[in-house]
Amino acid sequence: MVTNLAGNRIRELRAQRKMTQQQLADRADIPRATLATIEKDDSNPSLAAVYKIAVALDVTIDDLLETRHNRVSVVDGAGMGRTESGDGAYRAKTVSPPSAPHFQQQVFRLQGKSVFEGKPHPPGSEEYLHILEGEVVLNVAGEEAPLKEGDSARFRSNVPHTYGNPLDREAVGLVTILVFPEIR
Repeated sequence: MVTNLAGNRIRELRAQRKMTQQQLADRADIPRATLATIEKDDSNPSLAAVYKIAVALDVTIDDLLETRHNRVSVVDGAGMGRTESGDGAYRAKTVSPPSAPHFQQQVFRLQGKSVFEGKPHPPGSEEYLHILEGEVVLNVAGEEAPLKEGDSARFRSNVPHTYGNPLDREAVGLVTILVFPEIR
């Protein structure tokens, strides 16, 4: 059984599609009386019934259970993580939601004529680097890749890697790190 949070949402979606209760019940292969009870919030419908209704409406179960006001999660900028190298040459602000454990995105700034040594991530991790301003020389386990404004690179990030700024002015980039659990 699932708690009936879906009644109003089902009724709303059914109305948007200009369907009668009988039409939706037939499409979902459930009795019309069951649908009527669910829509009135007079029951705790089974997960199977909610699934059938979701399929009939061509939506996900989440679409039936979530309300509009909680579909988007906003994180205040002050709550975002920050990273800085010991010498202050590299500064990054996390811009991905803290609730995304296998995904991290940061906007970073790298002072001119400086190098940042990235720490290797767990095996299977990938890193995506996009240069927004300036130039960065990416070095991954001894292989160098010069990147200019607008360029992107992808690499396995479980090995030593550095970002170097060859210019006298600051470079700005976006780094996305995907951490995949090891397959055993």
